[in-house]
Amino acid sequence: MKNTITLGFCLIIFLFSACKTAPDSKAVKKEVLNIHDKLMIDGGKVMSNKMKLDSVLKSDKIKSPQDSAKVADLIMSLNKADERMMDWMHLFNDEFKGKNEQEDLDYYKSEMVKIRKVEDDYIKVTKASDSVLKKYNIAPAAKMNMEHHKH
Repeated sequence: MKNTITLGFCLIIFLFSACKTAPDSKAVKKEVLNIHDKLMIDGGKVMSNKMKLDSVLKSDKIKSPQDSAKVADLIMSLNKADERMMDWMHLFNDEFKGKNEQEDLDYYKSEMVKIRKVEDDYIKVTKASDSVLKKYNIAPAAKMNMEHHKH
């Protein structure tokens, strides 16, 4: 009886481990493209916050040269984040085909690392710009549709 339970337990573990499959290139590619699509929406917020900060910089709301420099630096960071997204999009090969599945998988995994870095940059600059806009009593941009943002 004890051996039957042990054998059954081992069989269950074997079946569960056999069900785990490594991601294939199509699954990784799909995830990369899903992140891209989300970032296109987030990019609208990045650029909207940049325009709002441009207005703050040109207004009389900023009282010190240090605050003015901080806002200008933040605007530059927002621009750089958007440029990194555009650079990634121009270099990304949506139709990549390697010699085999492993090459495809390696390509899309490397693109995943790159797009996650862009995502991290967007998160960082969005939080920083939201905070500064709130300081000047300006509502940060909500997430928006990116229909007019050019690739």
